[in-house]
Amino acid sequence: MPRSFSDIKMLPAAAFIFFALVLPELFFPFNPARAFSQEEDPKQIPWHISAQVVSYDQKKELYIAEDEVVITGGLTRLEADYVEFSNKTKDAFAQGNVVLISGEDSISCNAMQINLLTEQGFINKGTIFIQKNNFYIEGEKIRKTGKFTYSAEKGTITSCEGDSPAWKISGKNVKVTIEGYGYATHAAFWIKKVPALYVPFLAFPAKTKRQTGLLAPSFSSSDRLGFEYEQPLFIALSRDTDATLYADYMSDRGLKLGGEFRYVLDEKSKGTLFLDLLKDDQIDDGTADTEEFAFDTTAQRTNTDRYWFRMKSDQELPGGFKAKLDLDIVSDADYLLEFRDGYTGYDKITEYFEKEFGRDLDEYDDTVRENSLTLDKSWNNYSLTAKALWYDNVAARRQDTDDYTLQTLPSVEFDASKHKLGATGIYYTLDSEFRSFFRQDTTETKVNGQRVDVYPKLYYPTRFAKAFFFEPFVGTRATAWHTDDFTDSYGSEDEFRTRTLYDVGAQLSTKLNRIFTLENQFADKIKHEVVPKLEYAFRPSVLQDDLPYFDSLDRIAEKNIITWSLANTFTSRKIVEGKEGEESYVYKELAWIELSQDYDLKIERDEEDRTHPWSDIYLESELNPLEYLSLDVDLAWDPYNRHFTKTNAGGTLKDSRGDSIQTQYRYTLKNANTWYTRFLVQATSTLGIYYSFEKDLKGKNTIETRTGIFIDQACWGFDLQYREEGGDKKIMFLIILKGIGEFGQK
Repeated sequence: MPRSFSDIKMLPAAAFIFFALVLPELFFPFNPARAFSQEEDPKQIPWHISAQVVSYDQKKELYIAEDEVVITGGLTRLEADYVEFSNKTKDAFAQGNVVLISGEDSISCNAMQINLLTEQGFINKGTIFIQKNNFYIEGEKIRKTGKFTYSAEKGTITSCEGDSPAWKISGKNVKVTIEGYGYATHAAFWIKKVPALYVPFLAFPAKTKRQTGLLAPSFSSSDRLGFEYEQPLFIALSRDTDATLYADYMSDRGLKLGGEFRYVLDEKSKGTLFLDLLKDDQIDDGTADTEEFAFDTTAQRTNTDRYWFRMKSDQELPGGFKAKLDLDIVSDADYLLEFRDGYTGYDKITEYFEKEFGRDLDEYDDTVRENSLTLDKSWNNYSLTAKALWYDNVAARRQDTDDYTLQTLPSVEFDASKHKLGATGIYYTLDSEFRSFFRQDTTETKVNGQRVDVYPKLYYPTRFAKAFFFEPFVGTRATAWHTDDFTDSYGSEDEFRTRTLYDVGAQLSTKLNRIFTLENQFADKIKHEVVPKLEYAFRPSVLQDDLPYFDSLDRIAEKNIITWSLANTFTSRKIVEGKEGEESYVYKELAWIELSQDYDLKIERDEEDRTHPWSDIYLESELNPLEYLSLDVDLAWDPYNRHFTKTNAGGTLKDSRGDSIQTQYRYTLKNANTWYTRFLVQATSTLGIYYSFEKDLKGKNTIETRTGIFIDQACWGFDLQYREEGGDKKIMFLIILKGIGEFGQK
């Protein structure tokens, strides 16, 4: 089996074309749709003729038209220099600059004999253009055997325009069925005017609509997987449902089978599920022979039966309720580390879920996977949410150890957004919840139980001196617990526990702004807005050692903090002249920068430790000063030790040609210290070269590098990439012949 790209490229090119283009027809017959359709019954369509000269043979019911001849009927239009048209049979002979337009598609030729009802006939030295996928069929003699079927002698097919297309496929005999497949005997693949490949027989898709058939296969070579070939099969089950089956052959690991099912009931009700199954030829049992298949971050893997099931669904329910279902169940902790690429890999799936449902998956290296079912309903000022939350601890399940993972089965939340109470001037919010907690295994402190929490809050916003905004608030929180077999630090075994808290505070702010007039190409005006704010929050200390602990809500700390913040916003206004001299304004936020810091009065008043009452100084910013420059910077700076405790800085610089540099730096005092950068050089309008790397500066090692080149032409494309990650090396490539599909993906 090939283990490198040099081995792959030695495979016959004809094999790639066979797998990508011929296999579909062997398994799935075409499902034709009208390429040259009529909205009306063709027999009832009235036909109209216009020309410079028209004569009529009444006995034969034959029209003879010359010079600027135009025949129209329904969605069909025939133009030519000379036409003989039978009003009885609707047969037409056209000669000289012939153009037949039917729907969005057209035929141009020297001469044509065709029946305008059946759209069957002969075309001499013609070109057929299918607009949907920009498809051209040419031939010296073309026979139109139906509304969407053609056969041509010495024919060519391409999706490129011009007399010398970038690519084309020629054949001694070519047959094409729109919404089906095409066939060519003694076929040659041409690059410009140079023949690059010959095959005695070739099949290719000529589809413009969604229907059952094989999709483009993928090829790659990897140190861990060996040579890999993945073939997807798309199945159009109905108008609202479809499925895709995947067969992924890996020479060093075995055959991985996958399935995808999607449905769309309406705009708010849809779902997608995926399932992968693999009988792995390799294990990780700690022996020297399996070191190549081991991961340092996970335990040894001895199972060969591997799987991954994931699903997301949104459902509109009666009574205004909505349901959301998220499932993510994997066989072992190594699976997602190992299978991140490909059609059903982690990277593709999480990107798909984020795009389609607005919810992604847990990180690929998380060994505790979240599964949930949510029901919710919203009113103008209130919302009700019920949720069942189950965390699948993959490591504990795989190693058969005690599982103390905290589950929520179920929770119910009823909340009120900030709104006014009648005409009092007082505003009100409410956070309330009921949670039932469950652990598969328990101890004296890690127990099961239920909790009720109610937290109403009142606000009284006012203005004074016409410039200042002042808003005091007061809130009270009541919490109750019921537990099973819980013993606190004092030896009490009471099943019921309660806690009452209150908090008070206020915020004082004002808003200052100034408008600068520029009147240049950059902006007409720029508005600078400054919002200084001072906040105070107090919560008394309450003894909580006798309470069970499920999450952070069970231990609410004392609070006596003053917070200052300063927000700056820069907004530009540009005059844009529209049609007919009308002017309009375009507004853009150029920059948003906020500084903030806490001062802890509790620490300041502590006689034993008054040294560090000030928190880190935080800076958050989003900068978009120019069309080609964007920056995001989040910092935390310790005023006592005088160093940064957190840095997240990233930006993108690009030019009008398409060149770009993207970089992201992440640093935290105890954990991360990574740097990611991607360079893209748009050498020409169609040729690009890119290189990216991610480094762990703390461990002084490279996490991943990618190097690639891509070409994006109007009718074809190519992408070649080399990647190194964690000692694994991969070569990936993609060839796109626009209009007839793609093959060779990673």
